[in-house]
Amino acid sequence: MTNFHCFLFIIIILNSFPIGQSSETTKQDKLNSENNKKMAIPSVLKVSSWDDMPFSGIIQENGQWKGTGYAFYILDLLSDKLNFTYTVVPPKEQILGNEHKGIVSMLYEKKIDMIAAFVPILEDLNNYCLFSTTLDMLELTAIMKRPEESATGSGLLAPFDNTVWFCVLTAVIVVGPTIYLFSLIRLKLWKGTEGENYNLPSCIWFVYSALLKQGSTIVAQTDSTRMLFATWWIFILILTSFYTANLTAFLTKPQFTLPINNIKDIVNKEYKWVTFKGRVIEYLLSQPYANELTLLNQTKFQGEYMKIYKEPASFIFDTVENKKLYLGERHYFRKLLFEDYINKTRQGLEHNKRCTYVIMPGSILSKNRAFAFPLHSTIVDAINKVLSSLIESGLIKYVKERDLPLANICPVDLQSMERQLGNTDLFLTYKVIIAGYIIAMIVFIIEFIIKYINSCTKNKKGAKQLPKVAKQIIKYKENSEQSSWRSRLPLYATTNNNHWRDNNVSVNKRSPPPLYQYNVGNTSFMGKRHNINGRNYYVVVDRSGGQRLIPIRTPSAFLFQYTA
Repeated sequence: MTNFHCFLFIIIILNSFPIGQSSETTKQDKLNSENNKKMAIPSVLKVSSWDDMPFSGIIQENGQWKGTGYAFYILDLLSDKLNFTYTVVPPKEQILGNEHKGIVSMLYEKKIDMIAAFVPILEDLNNYCLFSTTLDMLELTAIMKRPEESATGSGLLAPFDNTVWFCVLTAVIVVGPTIYLFSLIRLKLWKGTEGENYNLPSCIWFVYSALLKQGSTIVAQTDSTRMLFATWWIFILILTSFYTANLTAFLTKPQFTLPINNIKDIVNKEYKWVTFKGRVIEYLLSQPYANELTLLNQTKFQGEYMKIYKEPASFIFDTVENKKLYLGERHYFRKLLFEDYINKTRQGLEHNKRCTYVIMPGSILSKNRAFAFPLHSTIVDAINKVLSSLIESGLIKYVKERDLPLANICPVDLQSMERQLGNTDLFLTYKVIIAGYIIAMIVFIIEFIIKYINSCTKNKKGAKQLPKVAKQIIKYKENSEQSSWRSRLPLYATTNNNHWRDNNVSVNKRSPPPLYQYNVGNTSFMGKRHNINGRNYYVVVDRSGGQRLIPIRTPSAFLFQYTA
């Protein structure tokens, strides 16, 4: 019995004084106990949120506030895991705010224990609150009304962009004068040689006809000109090959693109935009420093902010119908388009009329999001531990994607299999035809005006010469009695001893016409009377410009025939 008491005494002593345990183990136990105290979560938490469906929202039922959305689904899992309940405290203003207003001020003043919402993690907010483990990525984009035609253009101009068309136009304008300049320099350097005497319109027409693969009357005779012609033909061959291939691909299977893809496009093309008031976009734009959204302050039309946070779908669609952009979260826009697509399908609309709106492919801002807690909060570590396991399991991603279809509803490119050419595709062709007829009509009017001016000028010159002609006719009437012998009277052959041949008078040998052909009363004849060898003659000028002698004699002289 005594031995048994001694044995119990030894066991008690050994339990009272641990043997072989280091001091480090005792320190670790103390730290664990302190951490457990820090991680202790109150049985009831005060939680606030804002309306940002489908991520978070607050509603009032039977006089009590309740939370909805992805955030409160995750919060319910946390409450079951960590054994706590919560009460919802509505904010005075559903804005991000700062230390004086908004939901951030509620954390800064420690009126609540956490914010159950997908709050963007911004550097400025680290001074007012703490953030949990990252839940997801905020991706801000824009929704707009679907344009009727692609941003790449339609019809004949679609295969090339504006830069290529500008270069082609420059080449067409420059090559013609270049060929003419080479030809002009060659003619000046090698004078007296037969060569390429081209004018500028011919060179310009050659360039245009080669562009349309037509023939030309210009023939190159020098090596330099041949090289210019060959270079232009090769350029046109390659250009038309690419153009034909791209035009065929565009008309058979076009790829639809939007006029905007990033924030620079919104600013440069001066789009009007609308977004939620007090959220991340307005918060960043109100900051004095430069950030990712500073460019939006440079837009010609400053943005509008709306305060409709509950069920804003109808307002968003009305805004987009007015040719404005609505800036918001991509996931929410996808859900919005899916619901709109279902409603239009139930209404029996055609497939191409169900996708009235489209989401911009690019994003204007990307930020991480998380739950928010007051500074020096004791529940952050415990909640982060459970949140990490939920994120790693893919639960949050599953919750977000379960409300969306597997297929991409209303993408940018609808990829319609049916393709029929419309007026938009051939509109440029109509413009070319109309422009050609208008230019031809203008040129015709100019030619008519020039012809009319030239005819008026000739008539004025003729009117000035009429008095001189009248005076000459009167003078000839006085000097002539037989003016009808102008050109129809024959010239008679003479003997070789006529000395007046030295006066360069041209005489033709032919028989005189009969007397009845002479009209003695015709006084339209103009000539001078000369006396040669005692006989009077008229020296006249015939139609060909030659001088002729017409003898003046008595009527009996017509009875004789003169030998040739």
